[in-house]
Amino acid sequence: MKRLVAPEISFEEAFEACMDGVGLAAIEGRYRDNLPPCAPIENDYVAKAIAGELYLLPRIPSLQGVDQPVYGDLRKSHLIKLYEQYLRPEEKPGRSIYQQIKVSANGKCPFCGGIGHVRTLDHFVPKANFPTYSVVPGNLVPCCRDCNSDKLNSYPDEMAAQVLHPYFDDQKYFSEQWVFAQVIEASPPVVEFFVQAPEHWEAVAQRRVEAHFIEYGLAEKFGTEAAADLPETIQTRATSLLNFSADEFSNYLLEKSQTLALPINNWRRVMFLALARSDWFCSQAY
Repeated sequence: MKRLVAPEISFEEAFEACMDGVGLAAIEGRYRDNLPPCAPIENDYVAKAIAGELYLLPRIPSLQGVDQPVYGDLRKSHLIKLYEQYLRPEEKPGRSIYQQIKVSANGKCPFCGGIGHVRTLDHFVPKANFPTYSVVPGNLVPCCRDCNSDKLNSYPDEMAAQVLHPYFDDQKYFSEQWVFAQVIEASPPVVEFFVQAPEHWEAVAQRRVEAHFIEYGLAEKFGTEAAADLPETIQTRATSLLNFSADEFSNYLLEKSQTLALPINNWRRVMFLALARSDWFCSQAY
């Protein structure tokens, strides 16, 4: 929904920051002696993310009561602890990397188009099944609490079911419109949002934006925002724009949809476009 620049921090830098906070030589030695070189792991992740193939990454199944070995003496829990004990805690050296990534979104959650305020980092591929990538910076995305809780704990096993990656997915997802809305003729009016991907997109791309829209509950989130915002537009129509014809009011709304400094799929921009195209809404006497 909102494009972000990938962190200019390498996996190796993040790993070393975690090691600075370990404290016990035996624990640090386990990591250093068993974890493969960071660069190939990171390069493979980035290549698959750009290609939309993260679903092909090797995953570790969740087995109750079983802490599976991943690399030699490194088990699943050890790799997850890199994040939970050595990167995220405020008192650890790795926290500076956590904070650097977190503030990169300027407080606006990229998954819902900025409705939610960033409160945490989301593991794009979950650490429960992909522990190798628990502190790979490209896998850590600023996220609001709602989107973090709405996202499924498991990761899909097919390309078309994957949500959009703010760092690496194709630019078309962020520059072409695929979120639309319609005005429901009611009192008060209701704006409903839906997905309509460009016809020239391949089927997989069309299904991916649908998956993203559904997984993050964007129809409800956008609808809630529109319901709170719409009364202001109606009030403007009833006062300062009272003498506008239906066509003049439509052009006013269309201009607002085109001149707002907002991403093309932002709910407010999409809402104004739908209002402008509704003959019923523009001709109402408020």
